[in-house]
Amino acid sequence: MNIKIIKAAILTVGILLILGAISGFFSIFIASKKYVHTVCIVKQYNTKKVYKSRKLRYENTMLISYETERYGTLYTTLKSYYPFRKVGDKLTLWFDPNKPKNIKLPFSESCIYMLLIVSGSICIYAVIWLYGKK
Repeated sequence: MNIKIIKAAILTVGILLILGAISGFFSIFIASKKYVHTVCIVKQYNTKKVYKSRKLRYENTMLISYETERYGTLYTTLKSYYPFRKVGDKLTLWFDPNKPKNIKLPFSESCIYMLLIVSGSICIYAVIWLYGKK
């Protein structure tokens, strides 16, 4: 395969990753204006073994509670992708005042978008390094 095609593909992937991260941060920015900011508390944290595609996986779920003015205390269960969560942790939470079950955990989403920016930057710098090498 031609090296120029590979360089163009890596550059395209890097640009798409960075554009995805920028759109993600933009969605967080829009949500920060519309949503109500509060703190939630992890009430329960469960880890269970699940077999998916004949492989053993661990699924972490957490039950969180948060206060709303109109509806009082609400509870919801979410998947947790962080292995170090524990009962009693306080997390930043944003919720839609009209639909309080529509929630966002801004720190979790920001970590995902930062990972996209880092991956895209690595792809772009790899292409720059390959062009400089000739």
